[in-house]
Amino acid sequence: MGGNHTGTVAEIGAERFWNRLAGGAWQPGRRVYLDVLRLLATVFVVCVHTLELARTQLAPGTVSFQVAEVFHFVFLSCNLLFIMISGALLLPVKGERVGTFFARRFSKVAVPFFVYYILYVCAKEGVGVLAPDYWLTFLKRILSGPPVEAPHFWLIYIILWLYVLTPFLRYLVQNILDGVLAGVVAVLFFVSALDTYLPLLGMDVHLSPVVDSYACVFVLGYFLSGRCTRRAENLMLAGGIASFAVTCYIFFNHGWYDDYVYNTAPTMMLFSAALFVGAKRFAEHKTGGGIVLRLVSRYSFSILLIHWAVLHVVVKDLLHVDVMSGGVVGGCLLMISLTLVLSLIGGMVIDFVLVQPLQRALEACVRWRKR
Repeated sequence: MGGNHTGTVAEIGAERFWNRLAGGAWQPGRRVYLDVLRLLATVFVVCVHTLELARTQLAPGTVSFQVAEVFHFVFLSCNLLFIMISGALLLPVKGERVGTFFARRFSKVAVPFFVYYILYVCAKEGVGVLAPDYWLTFLKRILSGPPVEAPHFWLIYIILWLYVLTPFLRYLVQNILDGVLAGVVAVLFFVSALDTYLPLLGMDVHLSPVVDSYACVFVLGYFLSGRCTRRAENLMLAGGIASFAVTCYIFFNHGWYDDYVYNTAPTMMLFSAALFVGAKRFAEHKTGGGIVLRLVSRYSFSILLIHWAVLHVVVKDLLHVDVMSGGVVGGCLLMISLTLVLSLIGGMVIDFVLVQPLQRALEACVRWRKR
């Protein structure tokens, strides 16, 4: 009896530990497909930066380079997936006060952003930059854009500004009919196509400030998460497959394509939307996930923030792992695996040591001010 009792206690303790590590037990009704998309986007963001290292060692025009370009296109969908996931999570929420939104939700991305920004800068310039005399200068640096130590932070800035716009976008999208919203999404794709492809005809419609805004992708994630019909989902799937086929053709037959397939070009938006719908249908009946899915989903934002340093400093410089080790495929897989594992571990440590205490302190201050 004693042995069984000890085993039961150990099992309960282990379960509690993993639940705490993974952010608690998943509640009924959780949209598991969003966790699947987080996992996919997190793996893709590490893959795309690893592949960018490999592309520098492949000769342009060769089959190897062209195949790498195809995978680069696939992996680069991570940027849109992260933004679409945010739109799917934030825009459907109703009745939340603006102040509550910024105190509870905006802080969830702002606090980790500030922590990692400071860590990146201090790692290169030393802790002297945190002296009170430099606070104003440091604040200006943060407001001016991504640091040279972390160029991938451009995506974090976009996400932060979309969070700022969320209370206003909620009001807009929640107060229009489903059919009208579908029409808006169709217009966004059409105008994006004009902005992307008219320059090929020597024309410029000057729509970039509107169309190139990732707010369109943000709204698209909200639309696909619950406001679109099955027919619209099928169209997205077909459009994503067609976009991938067209992109492969362009990569293998033309040498100029950066402005016409990436970012918010229709090809990338349709391909990302197809991945979103595919994950949604794949996990539509799932109510839980394994430990890998739960951990990566829980710490996806931390991995997004830290992976650049892990890839370029820890894996490449300290461990001396190269993308050509054992061939380009073997080298890339090794770098991707090491970067993902070490980024997950590093993200968990920084989250427990720095991010969570700061977030709890901020929440305590908010509660104190409400008294």
